[in-house]
Amino acid sequence: MEKKGPPPNGSQPERQVSQETLNRLLSLVIPHLTPGEPILVYVLAQWRRFGHLVIEPQMLATLYGDRYRRIVIVTGNLDMPGSNRALTECLDDRFVMVETDFRDVLSLGTVDGGLLDMKHLHWLAMSARTLIVECWRAMASGTKPFLYTLPDSLRERGEKRLAEHGIDPSAPLALFHTRTMAYLPEEVHHGHRTAAIGSYDGSIRRILDAGYQVVRIGEPKLETWDTAPDGYLSLPDAFPDERWVDLYACAACRFMTAQNSGPIWVAAAFGNVSLRTNTPFEHLNLPYNEDLSLFKRYRRIGDGRFLTYREILDARLPGTFRDVDFEALGVELVENTPDEIDAATAEFLDKLNGRWEPDMSKHERFRALGAAYEAAIRQEPRFIDETLDIYGYGHPFGWVARGTLDLPGFLD
Repeated sequence: MEKKGPPPNGSQPERQVSQETLNRLLSLVIPHLTPGEPILVYVLAQWRRFGHLVIEPQMLATLYGDRYRRIVIVTGNLDMPGSNRALTECLDDRFVMVETDFRDVLSLGTVDGGLLDMKHLHWLAMSARTLIVECWRAMASGTKPFLYTLPDSLRERGEKRLAEHGIDPSAPLALFHTRTMAYLPEEVHHGHRTAAIGSYDGSIRRILDAGYQVVRIGEPKLETWDTAPDGYLSLPDAFPDERWVDLYACAACRFMTAQNSGPIWVAAAFGNVSLRTNTPFEHLNLPYNEDLSLFKRYRRIGDGRFLTYREILDARLPGTFRDVDFEALGVELVENTPDEIDAATAEFLDKLNGRWEPDMSKHERFRALGAAYEAAIRQEPRFIDETLDIYGYGHPFGWVARGTLDLPGFLD
C-alpha cells in the first residue's frame, strides 16, 4: 500500500476549520503579505517545546526556503516557559514570527491538509510529525538541511554570561543533557526515554580531561556530586530565568552528549554533532550530522533475555512510544551502564580527533536490517495512517557505537 501524497493546492484540511478561526488566522498574517508573490504561512503549535520551536522553522527553510521569500510562522508567546525568544535572533530575513494567544488558531498546527493555495498566501496545513517525516524523506533523497548560524551578538552575550560563572570562553564547549521524568511530569509514558544523571560522571570527567568545558541544560538540581568539577556548569541552576542561554549553548558547543530529546535536534540545527546515549530505537531519528549512537538494550520481562536487533524490528518496537505498551509486550528498556557510556565517550572523542575507523561490515548489516524494516512498514496500514512509515536508522546517516554493534548476537 503506497502512502498518498499531500493534497493538491486548494484542497481542504482533514479537520473542518471554522470561518471564524480562518478569519483570525488571516488577520494575523495579512499585514505581512508581500507584493507580487505569495507568502508561506505555517502554524507552530508546540512552541513551548524547545526542540519543536527550533527545528520546525529549520525544516520549513529546508523544504520551502527556495520557493518563498517570506515565511510567516504563527505561534504562541515566546516568553512562556519552555519557549525561547532567542531563536528570533537566529532567523534570517525570510522569517516573520507572529505571536498570538488565540487557541483555535494555534490548534491549526495539528491539522494535516497539505499546501492550501489562498492566492496571496499559501497555508501549509501540516502537523509537526508530518513536517518532520516530509523533511526526513527529502534529506534521505539528497536534500541538504538548512543550518542556522549563531549571530555574533548572541555569541558575545553567551560567552560573557558563562565566563561570569567560571566557564573559559577560549576553551571548546561541550554540552550535556539528560532527560528525566521531571520534564513533562504529567506525561508519565516516556520513562523509556529518560536516563539517570549519575551514570554520566565518568563521561563528563573524561570530556573535561580532554580539554573541554562542560555545561548542562535541562532541569535544575539534578547533579549527584557534592562539588562540581572545575569547568562544569549547570545552566538551569546558574541562570534559572535566562533560557536564552540554552540556545546559545546548543549553537556554540563543539558537540553534545544527550538522549534523543528536543535539545539534541537544536544542536543539530546549528550543524553540531552529538554522542547519543541511552537511545531507544524510534522511527523519527535521522542523525544527519555524523552522530554516534549508543542504544538502550531491550530485555524480555521474566526470563531476562536480551533481544537481537532483528527481534526488536520484527516486534515493531521502534513504533512503540509508551511505557505501558512496552510492558504489555513483555519488554523493558535497560539503561546504558556508566562503563558503557564512558567507553562510548572515549570512542566519540577518538572520532572527533580523527582516530576512529568504523566497522563497515557491521554498520552495513545494521543499516540493511533497518532498510528492510522500513520497506515492510511502508506496506502496513498502521504506520501509514500514523505517518510513521519511515525509519531513520534504515538510511546512511550517523554511526553506531561499538558498545551496541559488538553485543554478542545483536546483529544475527
